[in-house]
Amino acid sequence: MEGHLAVKTSWRVIGLVARLLLLVTLLWGACLVALSTRTTEGTPEELRAALRGRDTVVLVAASGELSWSRTPTGWRRLATTGPGEWAAELDAAETRGVTVVRKDRDSWPPEWFEEVPSRYGLLVPAAWFITLLAMLSRSRPRYASRLGWFWLFLIGGLGAPVYLLMEPQPIWMALDDPLPPRASRLDGLGGCLASFVLAVVSGLAVLGLAALFG
Repeated sequence: MEGHLAVKTSWRVIGLVARLLLLVTLLWGACLVALSTRTTEGTPEELRAALRGRDTVVLVAASGELSWSRTPTGWRRLATTGPGEWAAELDAAETRGVTVVRKDRDSWPPEWFEEVPSRYGLLVPAAWFITLLAMLSRSRPRYASRLGWFWLFLIGGLGAPVYLLMEPQPIWMALDDPLPPRASRLDGLGGCLASFVLAVVSGLAVLGLAALFG
Protein backbone atom coordinates (compact mmCIF):
# COMPACT_ATOMS: atom_id res chain seq x y z
CA MET A 1 0.00 0.00 0.00
CA GLU A 2 2.77 2.42 0.90
CA GLY A 3 4.56 1.61 -2.34
CA HIS A 4 1.39 2.33 -4.32
CA LEU A 5 1.01 5.70 -2.60
CA ALA A 6 4.66 6.53 -3.31
CA VAL A 7 4.15 5.81 -7.03
CA LYS A 8 1.03 7.99 -7.13
CA THR A 9 2.88 10.80 -5.37
CA SER A 10 5.79 10.51 -7.80
CA TRP A 11 3.47 10.85 -10.79
CA ARG A 12 1.81 13.88 -9.21
CA VAL A 13 5.21 15.52 -8.71
CA ILE A 14 6.17 14.80 -12.33
CA GLY A 15 2.84 16.23 -13.50
CA LEU A 16 3.31 19.35 -11.38
CA VAL A 17 6.83 19.94 -12.73
CA ALA A 18 5.57 19.53 -16.30
CA ARG A 19 2.73 21.99 -15.71
CA LEU A 20 5.10 24.54 -14.18
CA LEU A 21 7.56 24.28 -17.07
CA LEU A 22 4.82 24.74 -19.66
CA LEU A 23 3.25 27.61 -17.73
CA VAL A 24 6.54 29.47 -17.26
CA THR A 25 7.31 29.07 -20.98
CA LEU A 26 3.97 30.55 -22.00
CA LEU A 27 4.22 33.46 -19.56
CA TRP A 28 7.79 34.12 -20.69
CA GLY A 29 6.50 34.46 -24.26
CA ALA A 30 3.77 36.86 -23.19
CA CYS A 31 6.32 39.03 -21.37
CA LEU A 32 8.59 39.16 -24.41
CA VAL A 33 5.75 40.30 -26.65
CA ALA A 34 4.72 42.93 -24.11
CA LEU A 35 8.27 44.28 -23.93
CA SER A 36 8.53 44.42 -27.72
CA THR A 37 5.59 46.87 -27.87
CA ARG A 38 7.63 49.54 -26.06
CA THR A 39 9.75 51.18 -28.74
CA THR A 40 11.60 54.42 -29.38
CA GLU A 41 12.47 56.03 -32.69
CA GLY A 42 15.58 54.70 -34.42
CA THR A 43 17.55 55.62 -37.53
CA PRO A 44 18.53 53.66 -40.65
CA GLU A 45 22.17 53.76 -39.51
CA GLU A 46 21.27 52.22 -36.15
CA LEU A 47 19.30 49.47 -37.89
CA ARG A 48 22.16 48.65 -40.24
CA ALA A 49 24.54 48.50 -37.29
CA ALA A 50 22.15 46.19 -35.43
CA LEU A 51 21.83 43.90 -38.45
CA ARG A 52 25.54 43.22 -38.24
CA GLY A 53 25.03 41.53 -34.84
CA ARG A 54 23.84 37.91 -34.81
CA ASP A 55 21.89 38.38 -31.58
CA THR A 56 19.57 41.02 -33.08
CA VAL A 57 15.84 40.31 -33.39
CA VAL A 58 13.86 42.26 -36.01
CA LEU A 59 10.07 42.45 -36.16
CA VAL A 60 8.58 43.32 -39.55
CA ALA A 61 5.03 44.66 -39.34
CA ALA A 62 2.53 44.08 -42.15
CA SER A 63 2.83 47.79 -43.00
CA GLY A 64 6.59 47.41 -43.39
CA GLU A 65 7.52 49.22 -40.16
CA LEU A 66 10.52 47.64 -38.48
CA SER A 67 11.40 47.29 -34.82
CA TRP A 68 14.54 45.68 -33.49
CA SER A 69 16.51 44.92 -30.37
CA ARG A 70 19.47 42.89 -29.16
CA THR A 71 17.92 42.36 -25.70
CA PRO A 72 14.36 41.76 -24.41
CA THR A 73 14.16 45.50 -23.69
CA GLY A 74 15.34 48.61 -25.51
CA TRP A 75 13.34 48.17 -28.71
CA ARG A 76 13.76 50.68 -31.55
CA ARG A 77 11.41 51.29 -34.48
CA LEU A 78 11.78 52.70 -37.97
CA ALA A 79 9.02 53.70 -40.39
CA THR A 80 9.52 52.47 -43.95
CA THR A 81 8.04 53.26 -47.34
CA GLY A 82 6.75 49.71 -47.70
CA PRO A 83 7.39 46.04 -46.96
CA GLY A 84 10.04 45.73 -49.66
CA GLU A 85 12.31 48.65 -48.69
CA TRP A 86 14.53 46.62 -46.37
CA ALA A 87 13.77 43.16 -47.79
CA ALA A 88 17.20 42.54 -49.33
CA GLU A 89 19.13 43.69 -46.25
CA LEU A 90 16.92 41.63 -43.94
CA ASP A 91 17.34 38.52 -46.11
CA ALA A 92 21.11 38.97 -46.01
CA ALA A 93 21.02 39.51 -42.24
CA GLU A 94 19.06 36.28 -41.77
CA THR A 95 21.82 34.31 -43.46
CA ARG A 96 24.21 35.75 -40.84
CA GLY A 97 22.01 34.55 -37.96
CA VAL A 98 19.77 37.57 -37.30
CA THR A 99 16.24 36.56 -36.26
CA VAL A 100 13.60 38.18 -38.46
CA VAL A 101 9.93 37.80 -37.48
CA ARG A 102 7.44 38.82 -40.15
CA LYS A 103 4.06 39.70 -38.68
CA ASP A 104 0.70 39.90 -40.44
CA ARG A 105 -2.72 41.31 -39.64
CA ASP A 106 -4.34 37.97 -38.85
CA SER A 107 -5.76 37.55 -35.35
CA TRP A 108 -4.90 33.85 -35.42
CA PRO A 109 -2.63 32.47 -34.26
CA PRO A 110 -2.26 34.88 -31.32
CA GLU A 111 1.03 36.70 -31.76
CA TRP A 112 1.84 36.50 -28.05
CA PHE A 113 2.77 32.85 -28.45
CA GLU A 114 3.24 32.38 -32.21
CA GLU A 115 5.40 35.42 -32.96
CA VAL A 116 7.48 35.70 -29.81
CA PRO A 117 10.34 38.10 -30.61
CA SER A 118 13.12 35.74 -29.66
CA ARG A 119 15.38 33.29 -31.45
CA TYR A 120 13.99 30.72 -28.99
CA GLY A 121 10.40 31.64 -29.76
CA LEU A 122 9.50 28.16 -31.03
CA LEU A 123 9.47 27.02 -27.42
CA VAL A 124 6.30 29.01 -26.82
CA PRO A 125 4.08 27.58 -29.60
CA ALA A 126 5.48 24.14 -28.75
CA ALA A 127 4.36 24.57 -25.13
CA TRP A 128 0.96 25.76 -26.35
CA PHE A 129 0.42 22.75 -28.62
CA ILE A 130 1.58 20.31 -25.94
CA THR A 131 -0.95 21.84 -23.55
CA LEU A 132 -3.66 21.63 -26.22
CA LEU A 133 -2.94 17.93 -26.79
CA ALA A 134 -3.01 17.33 -23.03
CA MET A 135 -6.41 19.01 -22.84
CA LEU A 136 -7.85 17.03 -25.76
CA SER A 137 -6.59 13.76 -24.29
CA ARG A 138 -8.42 14.31 -20.99
CA SER A 139 -11.80 12.60 -21.10
CA ARG A 140 -13.55 14.95 -18.67
CA PRO A 141 -11.84 18.20 -17.73
CA ARG A 142 -13.02 19.60 -14.41
CA TYR A 143 -13.89 23.25 -15.12
CA ALA A 144 -15.07 23.16 -18.76
CA SER A 145 -15.87 20.63 -21.42
CA ARG A 146 -13.25 19.93 -24.04
CA LEU A 147 -15.22 22.09 -26.48
CA GLY A 148 -15.35 24.88 -23.90
CA TRP A 149 -11.61 24.67 -23.34
CA PHE A 150 -11.02 24.53 -27.09
CA TRP A 151 -12.69 27.92 -27.50
CA LEU A 152 -10.61 29.29 -24.64
CA PHE A 153 -7.46 28.05 -26.38
CA LEU A 154 -8.57 29.30 -29.79
CA ILE A 155 -9.40 32.94 -29.05
CA GLY A 156 -7.00 35.29 -27.30
CA GLY A 157 -4.37 32.66 -26.51
CA LEU A 158 -4.95 32.82 -22.75
CA GLY A 159 -6.73 29.49 -22.46
CA ALA A 160 -3.52 27.47 -22.34
CA PRO A 161 -2.01 29.12 -19.23
CA VAL A 162 -5.43 29.14 -17.52
CA TYR A 163 -5.78 25.42 -18.28
CA LEU A 164 -2.35 24.74 -16.78
CA LEU A 165 -3.32 26.68 -13.68
CA MET A 166 -6.68 24.95 -13.16
CA GLU A 167 -6.74 21.43 -14.66
CA PRO A 168 -7.18 18.73 -13.55
CA GLN A 169 -7.29 20.73 -10.32
CA PRO A 170 -5.69 24.04 -9.30
CA ILE A 171 -1.92 23.89 -9.59
CA TRP A 172 -1.47 24.91 -5.94
CA MET A 173 -3.42 21.74 -5.02
CA ALA A 174 -1.70 19.47 -7.52
CA LEU A 175 -0.18 17.22 -4.84
CA ASP A 176 -3.42 16.88 -2.88
CA ASP A 177 -5.97 14.11 -3.34
CA PRO A 178 -8.13 14.53 -6.48
CA LEU A 179 -11.12 16.84 -6.06
CA PRO A 180 -14.62 15.44 -6.64
CA PRO A 181 -16.23 16.15 -10.04
CA ARG A 182 -17.88 19.55 -10.41
CA ALA A 183 -21.65 19.66 -10.71
CA SER A 184 -21.47 22.11 -13.62
CA ARG A 185 -18.85 23.10 -16.17
CA LEU A 186 -18.53 25.62 -18.98
CA ASP A 187 -19.99 24.18 -22.15
CA GLY A 188 -19.04 25.19 -25.69
CA LEU A 189 -21.11 28.40 -25.64
CA GLY A 190 -19.84 29.37 -22.20
CA GLY A 191 -16.27 28.71 -23.26
CA CYS A 192 -16.74 30.82 -26.40
CA LEU A 193 -18.08 33.78 -24.42
CA ALA A 194 -15.38 33.42 -21.76
CA SER A 195 -12.70 33.32 -24.46
CA PHE A 196 -13.62 36.83 -25.62
CA VAL A 197 -13.42 38.09 -22.05
CA LEU A 198 -10.00 36.49 -21.62
CA ALA A 199 -8.86 37.96 -24.95
CA VAL A 200 -9.61 41.44 -23.59
CA VAL A 201 -7.87 40.58 -20.31
CA SER A 202 -4.77 39.29 -22.11
CA GLY A 203 -4.62 42.44 -24.25
CA LEU A 204 -4.82 44.65 -21.17
CA ALA A 205 -2.19 42.50 -19.47
CA VAL A 206 0.21 42.99 -22.37
CA LEU A 207 -0.36 46.75 -22.24
CA GLY A 208 0.19 46.70 -18.49
CA LEU A 209 3.46 44.83 -18.79
CA ALA A 210 4.60 47.18 -21.53
CA ALA A 211 3.84 50.19 -19.33
CA LEU A 212 5.50 48.58 -16.30
CA PHE A 213 8.79 47.84 -18.05
CA GLY A 214 8.71 50.73 -20.48
